[in-house]
Amino acid sequence: MLRSLTGAAISIRQASTLDEATLTRMWALYAPHHQMDRREFDEKLSTLDEIALFTARNDRSLIGFCGLRRRLVQLRNGRRAATFYLGLTYVRTEWRSTGLIQQMVLRRVLAPLITPRLAVYFWADCLTFRPYLAMARNLHEYYPARTGPTTEEAAEVIDILGATYYGDSFDADRGIVRKSVRRIKSHEACVSATDLQDPDIRFFAERNADHDRGDGLIAVFPMGVRNLVHLLVRQIGKGRLEIRLRHPSRAGATARAA
Repeated sequence: MLRSLTGAAISIRQASTLDEATLTRMWALYAPHHQMDRREFDEKLSTLDEIALFTARNDRSLIGFCGLRRRLVQLRNGRRAATFYLGLTYVRTEWRSTGLIQQMVLRRVLAPLITPRLAVYFWADCLTFRPYLAMARNLHEYYPARTGPTTEEAAEVIDILGATYYGDSFDADRGIVRKSVRRIKSHEACVSATDLQDPDIRFFAERNADHDRGDGLIAVFPMGVRNLVHLLVRQIGKGRLEIRLRHPSRAGATARAA
């Protein structure tokens, strides 16, 4: 997280306002890793409300981006839920695990447009284990999870989102979106034997058994107080760890002083 705080800038912009130069930079970053042409990329971009652009502070180069789409849904219990889709996302390998997506989520959660009267859910159609693993690593509550059953409300949110955005391609029994083509290239989508040693990656691979052909697992997380606090503590902990790794002498001096 420290690297992303000190070395990267996050700018959240309306998707419809992006100029051609920015779109070209985004496409150049995205294209080598996805089975998609520029027309399809632009079509997917047109379905999004906002784009978070991640840029390196030293040279202002684009190091990644993440799309956001908002939708208000009505639940059976009369409660409303504000849902935020995270998609059309790519971050350069060396900038992954630095908290860029998490910081963007926190910025949106703390925005004044979100009120305590609404349930708030972020979600993703996970084509690879990486977005799912980010939830498992950084959140107290996310669904589906190997640690326990999906709550009734979260299951309803998944069903609504699946039916709304994917129609007949959504398998409600499994929470899976069946894809006609694999969008992620093999070097990004592969799950190795080493990966499968991780219980959360293994859960993803078992739950989304056809991930290798491109199917996606709809995963959601509610952003209530517990998850917000857990995410903040997790990001602060990452920052402290990076300080110790970068400046071991400083960490040693602190320990001796204690």
